[in-house]
Amino acid sequence: MHITTNSLAATAPHAGSTANASFGTVVWRWLVLSIRHIATQRKIARDAAWLRQSPNAILRDIGINRDEIDQTCRHGRLK
Repeated sequence: MHITTNSLAATAPHAGSTANASFGTVVWRWLVLSIRHIATQRKIARDAAWLRQSPNAILRDIGINRDEIDQTCRHGRLK
């Protein structure tokens, strides 16, 4: 049994004992990373939509202005 610290190689169904970088492993890693990227983008869009619909009092409590919503959701607060 091979124990690896690479989570993407460990989740590949065909990783085997060596978990070498075969074509299948590369495709599997790309697929996992693509799904993570899509999930992150959807989360950012969801959060931005929620903030756009929020009342001014909530935005004031958080400390952002309406024109900073997209920037804040993508990169965090700059202050």
